[in-house]
Amino acid sequence: MRIHKTHKRYISSVVAGLIVTAVTMTGFSYNDKTVTVMVDGAAHTVRTHLNSNEGIVRDAGVKLNPNDKVISSSTSVQNGTTLTVVRAIPVYVTVNGKTRAVFTTETTAQGVANELGFKMPNYAVVGDTNGSVLSGTHITIAQVTSRSLSTVDQEIAIQVIRQKDDTMAQGEEEVVQVGQPGLERVQRETLYSNGTVIKTNDVSKVTQREMVPTIIKEGTREVTTSRNIAGRSSRAIVMEASAYLAGDGDGAGITATGVPAVRGIAAVDPDVIPLGTRLFIPGYGEAIAADTGGAIVGNKIDLVMDSYGEAMDFGRQDVTVYVLD
Repeated sequence: MRIHKTHKRYISSVVAGLIVTAVTMTGFSYNDKTVTVMVDGAAHTVRTHLNSNEGIVRDAGVKLNPNDKVISSSTSVQNGTTLTVVRAIPVYVTVNGKTRAVFTTETTAQGVANELGFKMPNYAVVGDTNGSVLSGTHITIAQVTSRSLSTVDQEIAIQVIRQKDDTMAQGEEEVVQVGQPGLERVQRETLYSNGTVIKTNDVSKVTQREMVPTIIKEGTREVTTSRNIAGRSSRAIVMEASAYLAGDGDGAGITATGVPAVRGIAAVDPDVIPLGTRLFIPGYGEAIAADTGGAIVGNKIDLVMDSYGEAMDFGRQDVTVYVLD
């Protein structure tokens, strides 16, 4: 049986069409990727074969306003790309006395000026050029008609450096270096618009004299006081306190427990306070019960001092002795 040539051409066309469709559909499936669209604080996940940022955003059901911007997390759209929609906000721009509202995604006044074509050195933003631009911000741009250069010397403020020191008590400070201001020579540019100063910029700074910082040591060591020791003590005993020096008694400077008699050693009645007990005495500090004495009986305590003068200043007095845990 012979098939007419026209029928052959028809069948070939149908087969070719099916092949193209299959290839196209396979290609679309192969190019599918999952993209996250961030807009107005919400995340939208879309499965798409598109490669256009704006097309994908619209495919996610997001309406783009004329001045909105789409920022991609990657150079080309791929699986896992995040597209962020930055909404344009209205700001008011005044140039040469005329004000108009514009929509922008720029974040600084200088960025808005550049976007509108009012760039340095022919134009200058009046005021803060790098301040944050918010909805409704007013920006004034002036045409620069002249400029001048001047040189001034100005002080470099003294820097204060604080250093922690655990050998000093909390609240104590010590100035270990007195600072001196530095000096710098500044070349300054002044911009004018029809004779009115609109902006002053520092063009360069050269140090003439180095600044010397002030250095202050501040204590970090916790100070033990009767107020904060109370919670750490197991009991408090009112005792009669006296003072003695390491050379008192036999002059050997060795305590009843065999340790040297140095400041921080206390002589006690072992029947009242066991030897080896840690103590705190207001006006003296922490001590260890490590010595005894013939006259130290009952609620009496004798404290080793560093010097005769310190011992005389301490004298004999009633104190509250805190027994530490």
